[in-house]
Amino acid sequence: MKSPQLKRRLHEKIFEIALGIITSVGGFLEIGSITTAAQAGAEFGFQLIWAIALGGLCVIFLVEQAGRLAAISGRSMADAIRERFGFNYFLFMFLILVGVCCWYWGRSCGVCVAMELATGIGFQWWALPVGFLVWLLIWRGNFEIIEKGVSFLGLVTLCFIVGACILHPPWHSVAAGVVPSLPAHDKTRYWS
Repeated sequence: MKSPQLKRRLHEKIFEIALGIITSVGGFLEIGSITTAAQAGAEFGFQLIWAIALGGLCVIFLVEQAGRLAAISGRSMADAIRERFGFNYFLFMFLILVGVCCWYWGRSCGVCVAMELATGIGFQWWALPVGFLVWLLIWRGNFEIIEKGVSFLGLVTLCFIVGACILHPPWHSVAAGVVPSLPAHDKTRYWS
């Protein structure tokens, strides 16, 4: 029979793995991808589910490989890039990362719009409080707070599964959307 301490450690590890999975889902599904998927669904129905499935598979491989690298080497992806390819390549990648982070800061506008929808107060009035809270979280928050917060927000993505069950979509059309097909109209928008 297993000792209670061993059971507790096993439960903690399972909980950590589950949090990691939910965190990765929560990081993949954000306001930009949700609105893009909603717009594509409105125009093409279920025809583009294959793109979401392929993107999800690619993210799974990316997160798994980055996690494996960090777990085995004890270094971050940035450290491994600097060590393997040199400082100049690392600097180039770092500058791209800084640009992406600055662009991502603009994503907090999605939080402002969500606050407008929740409260009725214009999104412009939420810009400073949301920006301050994001800054405070980044500046004062530790890894555990950020990890648990993103994991909690990742649980919101379960709403999509519940919504799909409640709406009862034509499952045969959903399954057919997993296989790439040619669009009947607006081919340029379909492929973009």
